[in-house]
Amino acid sequence: MPRLLLATTLCAVLGAGSASAAVPLLASRARWGPKGVLTWQAVNDHVLGRAGESNPCGFETGRAVVDAAWEGDVLAGRLTLCTSCGERTVPYLGVHVSANGTVVADVSPSLVPGCESPGLDRRGRLILEPLAEPAGRPPLPHHLEAGEKLLQLRRGKAAQAEFQKALAAKEDPGKAWLGIGLSAVLLGDAEAAVAAYQKARSFAPSVLLSYNLACAQARLGRVDEALASLGDSIERGFAASDDLLRDPDLAPLRGDPRFSSLLARTKNNEERRR
Repeated sequence: MPRLLLATTLCAVLGAGSASAAVPLLASRARWGPKGVLTWQAVNDHVLGRAGESNPCGFETGRAVVDAAWEGDVLAGRLTLCTSCGERTVPYLGVHVSANGTVVADVSPSLVPGCESPGLDRRGRLILEPLAEPAGRPPLPHHLEAGEKLLQLRRGKAAQAEFQKALAAKEDPGKAWLGIGLSAVLLGDAEAAVAAYQKARSFAPSVLLSYNLACAQARLGRVDEALASLGDSIERGFAASDDLLRDPDLAPLRGDPRFSSLLARTKNNEERRR
């Protein structure tokens, strides 16, 4: 079970979706190649796989490599790889092996013959095996842990109740309010999500929290507030310009002349990371 789901998930980027069925649960970290790491981030049926500090392609940490959604036990979407023919984005179909939590995708048919990638095995497959959490990372308190599990199962009301219990038990108010916000997104309540994210930010401001707040505000048509929150996220280091251009929640902002400036600042952050 991902212990850092609440700290890392781009909930508004990934959307709420329906709560009709549970999806496979992925460990928060996967082995990518002999020494590389990929981190999974998920809300509902949509999943991002982001490059870890060590990865076979030398991508900047946090860059989205897998962008996919669950279709039963299969992750379907797209994959970005380094290859001997240059960087390539190809279709991705990753099969989840329930026995051990590994996700396997046969990528070779989508690559031009002769294009090889250090991110794939000798047979042209991307194999992502679960990794244990780093030693020394303390487990989440009881109600926060329960809330995360319920979020992964898309049980919004039950998750919300657990995070409320976490507040009452004085576990971690920042994470508890963030969990309440994520639950509200799952339940389609943008007003409650904004209120919860604002409280969470008063305890533990972060890049992703401000981004999620911007998305929730944009869904309510609060353009000025959303642009301000997005600006705060970028000021703190947000560096994913593709997300700004593709995220459906941010659609109300893209027609505003101020959005171009925010996009340019995000691209500057990307350049500094490189």
